[in-house]
Amino acid sequence: MSMLAKYSQLLVRGRVYLLPVRGPERPPAPEPRRAALIGLIVTLLLVIGGLLLVRVLDRASKLQDCVMSGRTDCAPISATSSDR
Repeated sequence: MSMLAKYSQLLVRGRVYLLPVRGPERPPAPEPRRAALIGLIVTLLLVIGGLLLVRVLDRASKLQDCVMSGRTDCAPISATSSDR
């Protein structure tokens, strides 16, 4: 069916719209700054967690190196005892 035939059918039916018919309203899009801020916070949390993990693993590595070298004073022992 040609475009001219389609337009003539619309004219005959009396449904010619000058403006497009609006459908249901779309919800507004979220702000791009909010998504960027959430991404920045997640990235910072991952970096801080990674640094903390590196620190803990470094301490454990130093303790293991000390024990493997045969030393007996590797881990600190508290002088106070609560077994009395």
